[in-house]
Amino acid sequence: PSCGEPVVRPEGEVNFYCFNAACPAQLIRRVEYFVSRGAMDVEGLGSKGAKQLVEAGLVSDVADLYYLKREQLLALEGWAEKSTDALLAALEASKTRPLARLLAALGVRGVGLTVAELLVRHYPSIDALAAASVQELQAIEGVGPVTAQRVVEWFQRPRHQEIIAKLRRAGVRLAEERKTESREQPLAGMTFVITGTLPTMSRNEAKALIEAHGGKVTGSVSRRTSYLLVGASPGSKLRKAQELGVPTIDEAALREMLNQRS
Repeated sequence: PSCGEPVVRPEGEVNFYCFNAACPAQLIRRVEYFVSRGAMDVEGLGSKGAKQLVEAGLVSDVADLYYLKREQLLALEGWAEKSTDALLAALEASKTRPLARLLAALGVRGVGLTVAELLVRHYPSIDALAAASVQELQAIEGVGPVTAQRVVEWFQRPRHQEIIAKLRRAGVRLAEERKTESREQPLAGMTFVITGTLPTMSRNEAKALIEAHGGKVTGSVSRRTSYLLVGASPGSKLRKAQELGVPTIDEAALREMLNQRS
């Protein structure tokens, strides 16, 4: 591919092959992808408009889109009041897109909409995702080690941290809205560790179930562990739990705990 030309993979992944951050062609393609229907879905800004904004110096990264002024757009060739107002309204509307759409729109290699939705399911805010380790991310079913590494590296770059900060200041949604529960979550305040093979769930499914009911899942047993969830062929975590006096439960006991506390 030529400089800045994206290759669109299945599920919306986009690879950009120009590694010069100042490359206008790369930036134009990034802007085009950011506003595309599969990403932030901003109507009224196509290839020509993206090129105009970059060449006029109005956009140096995708976050700059949310700082465009009406008079700046009207000063560009071909921009009338109707098209200008429509774009500004579309940009404002896009601020409330689901977090997964924003994450996909940022162009992290390997993160199309499907992977973005997986990540957001486990990390419901940009801040939580940015703090995740490679080991934690690759433990998510459907997220491999290469993608996990790319996500961590993306958030570590100062330039990308600046983009997130600008999006935050602009009022772009950076976290999933959580429905407030009328009752207390049954596992709130409890910490679980999982070992062995469970009868009907994978470890990731058990982790999601526990977290959905307010619990926390960690990777190692400590004195702060509330329960060790034990399946078939448990490893050294069971021995550690026994040494520390940490209670052990099986999948049936976990489900009973949820039923009793609901």
